[in-house]
Amino acid sequence: MKFFRSLYVYWTVLLFAATVIIAWLYDPAKIESVFPFSWSLARVLATLGSPVFWVCALPSIAGIIIARRVWRTQSGFTATDKMATLWFLLNATWFHVGCDVFSGLFQVMPNLTDAYVAMNDVHNMPMHHPDRIVIDTIYWFELLVEAPLALLVYVLYLRQAKTRPLVEAFLCGLYVAGAVAYYMPNIILGHSSHILFSNLDRVIASFWIWVPVALTIRSVRARGR
Repeated sequence: MKFFRSLYVYWTVLLFAATVIIAWLYDPAKIESVFPFSWSLARVLATLGSPVFWVCALPSIAGIIIARRVWRTQSGFTATDKMATLWFLLNATWFHVGCDVFSGLFQVMPNLTDAYVAMNDVHNMPMHHPDRIVIDTIYWFELLVEAPLALLVYVLYLRQAKTRPLVEAFLCGLYVAGAVAYYMPNIILGHSSHILFSNLDRVIASFWIWVPVALTIRSVRARGR
């Protein structure tokens, strides 16, 4: 039972690690293959030697350590509180910035940038090209609005602030709208640049719909008590 409780709290950390590992295993030379993966120490070293990666990874690790210290010294945190705290932290430090902004928009994250090209071939076009401007607009929105708000909600969780449910619900609404705006055009058009990667990307992206919906329902119920 303790294992499943820990898994529930820390699954976002595992998702963070999984995105890094997938990027390490993805082999751009096998893009035409149904299973484009291979092991390469060079890809691992490229990530670990990149300042861009550590700009995102170090705040993520530091945020997790800070959260655990707060949980040990203060009472009142439920398992869902802890899970959501890490969810918003890693959104702010990794999923918004490390993945979408650095890998999708600026395309400077080693390995993960190549994975983004495989997931959606509009990333082959220059930034702000008319045919990818919708995605780029979403990336800028993540950087300028969603990432700061996610960091704010992380802090509000640690402080157990009474305003947290309201801010959280607002951000969760943005997440659902953003996920739909990002993925629905290609789904409607039946476009998949790589059958495995595109659908793996969509499965992972579904977390940004059902997790925000679940947290919003919890916030509404809490406000109604």
